[in-house]
Parts: sequence; C-alpha cells; structure tokens
Amino acid sequence: MKNLIIIISLLLAAVLLGSGCTDQDPAPKAELLTVNSLEEIEALLETKPVFIEMGAGWCPSCVEQKPIVEELAAEYGGQVAFVYIDTDKQPKLSEHFKIYYIPDLTMIVSSDNGQFTYVTSQGKPTNDRQEAMMVGLTSKDVLEVIIQDAIKLRGIPI
Repeated sequence: MKNLIIIISLLLAAVLLGSGCTDQDPAPKAELLTVNSLEEIEALLETKPVFIEMGAGWCPSCVEQKPIVEELAAEYGGQVAFVYIDTDKQPKLSEHFKIYYIPDLTMIVSSDNGQFTYVTSQGKPTNDRQEAMMVGLTSKDVLEVIIQDAIKLRGIPI
C-alpha cells in the first residue's frame, strides 16, 4: 500500500510539473522585413501599407515590443508589410523619421512623390508623422486597430 501511494504521488507530481510545458510558441510569429532606404519603403508601399517598428537591441521596451509586432505580421502579413529599422544600424532612416525615443511605431498608408501619408490612432490619414507616431511599448490591441484602419484606407479587404 505504501508503494502504491508513493507511485501515485510521483505520477501526480510528474503530471503537475509537466502540464502546460511545451516547446511550441502559442502565438505564431513572422519575421519583420529589414529596409536600408526610403526607396525600399516606397517600393513596399506600391502594393500595401507599411508598418514600421524602429528600435534597437539594447532597448528593453523594443525587445518586448518586437514579438507583438511579429505576431501581428503573422496575422496581417498578406495585407501589410511589416518592417523593423534598427536605429543604430540605420542612422539616415532614423534621422529622416526624427527618432528620439524608442520603440517608435508608425503606419504608412501611401506615398505621393516621397510624401508619406500616415495613419493616426484615431484612424485618420495625415502627412505629419508626429501626429501618427506611437512611442513606447504599445499593446497589440492598439496596433491592430491602426493596422485595420490602414487596410481600410487602402481599400484592401480585411
């Protein structure tokens, strides 16, 4: 009887310790594109809106933000191009977008002769990136609304 109790206890412990453990990531993720120039962003905009995350590997909030954006890229990658710009490796792009704090997130819906049209958190188009940029760790829910607004503005079915 004592051996049976020990065996049942060991089995119960194994089940409790092993439950919930898995090697699979629960949320699918997609790699973000890397761009080196405004021309590459312009080329992506020819077919779809472009979501840009600007950050750096040494930034804890950027590291935390990236998997959220990768998850959105897995969900909306067919309708939106998702780009990551490392501000340390791309100083010209950082200067162009006037990056002062990271992570810095922006949604570009279109371009007209190099003039980008962004989407604000209220779903409105604007040519002023300052009105549309999101700085700091931003939730998936907030980003998803902006992504869906950009898709609608481009006339792409959701």
